[in-house]
Amino acid sequence: MGLFDSLSKKKVNRNPHTAGGPVVKSGPTNGDVRSRNSDGSWRKKRSDAGSSRKK
Repeated sequence: MGLFDSLSKKKVNRNPHTAGGPVVKSGPTNGDVRSRNSDGSWRKKRSDAGSSRKK
């Protein structure tokens, strides 16, 4: 067990019905319930997520 072993592991899959909303599938907050915007709508995934950075 290294120091960074817990960072690379995915969290346990959660049921959106019991979690109370859509569950984040990837990224640093995976497994958590997706956050909401100020108007109450669920936040969307960023349009540039998953693409490499432009240099």
